[in-house]
Amino acid sequence: ACNLCQIFSWRSFRALTTTSSTLKSVAKTQVSLPLDQLKKAKVPMVPFPMTPKRMVPNSIKKPPYAETGYMPIIDMIAPETILIHDEESIVRMRNAARLARKILDLACSIAEPGATTDEIDECIHESIIEHNAYPSPLNYSGFPKSACSSINEVICHGIPDTRPLNIGDVVSFDVSCYLDGVHGDNCATVIVGDRQDKAGEAGVDWRGVPYRTEWLSPEEEARICFSRKLVKATHEGLHAGIDACKPGALLSSIGNSIHSVADAYGFDTVQKYRGHGIAHIFHTAPYIKHYRNSDKLELKEGMIFTIEPMFTAGSEECQEWDDDWTVVTIDGSLAAQFEHTVLITNDGVEILTSSESEW
Repeated sequence: ACNLCQIFSWRSFRALTTTSSTLKSVAKTQVSLPLDQLKKAKVPMVPFPMTPKRMVPNSIKKPPYAETGYMPIIDMIAPETILIHDEESIVRMRNAARLARKILDLACSIAEPGATTDEIDECIHESIIEHNAYPSPLNYSGFPKSACSSINEVICHGIPDTRPLNIGDVVSFDVSCYLDGVHGDNCATVIVGDRQDKAGEAGVDWRGVPYRTEWLSPEEEARICFSRKLVKATHEGLHAGIDACKPGALLSSIGNSIHSVADAYGFDTVQKYRGHGIAHIFHTAPYIKHYRNSDKLELKEGMIFTIEPMFTAGSEECQEWDDDWTVVTIDGSLAAQFEHTVLITNDGVEILTSSESEW
């Protein structure tokens, strides 16, 4: 385990204990903020300084782009071919996916107030290497870090940096690893500082972690409760898309199901970025839209791909920062993302990136 985990746990303990008296003194009054304020973080995201790219030992098997940042020409042509995995390939994909999920759960558990996404990226990097795997994002088309961390209005592809996480931040971690010649890929969103030791009347998040029931201010409560709705909707959207998967179903059924969840909650679903096939190549066909569409591709047993909806509190329209990676909502509204890697089976679907308790 990464030594940083102990540091983050201590920070979390200090944050909870030093504010407990303040939390208890807050009057249980309701505050009504305009919806436009709830949809956005109080302070817009800006880039923070980054640390140098982390190194991977020579003993680790690396994907073709690891040294140069570029895919071999053969792999640039291959993405239009849909791979049907055999049993040997499925075993390797399952192992890579399970490792990716294990590291994602670690990242979410240490996303505490005061921790930086660069520190979390370091922990992800070290943990993947400890398992004799390679962090797939590292140097993929030149990406400088080992995972993506996307905060508040950042939809996806955020670069970990030295900005400390704040209570109420909505942060997504996209964790991928290359193990035994194939990639595993998944993503999840958490709300920083929205947790307590014992379950209360507010319930639990998608991990089963109890929501907070005491607040520093009525405004903080209103903002975090709104963010919970966005995160919950995106998680439900992911599973609605997965439930639509089975042999003979059309690819369009995935996006149609996801979009219906977004509509039910009053959120939008990003159209520019999509799920993808995955194997020895990180991103390949088929490409999965997370919105209503008319794709007629028939799902077949042995297909493996990701489903990774991104919901926004406002408009789904987006733009990139000057770093050519960080994607943000054009109106500054909050975003959340969840992702699983799934396998089409003979009678339905298997979530390869399911949590360890579900194996």
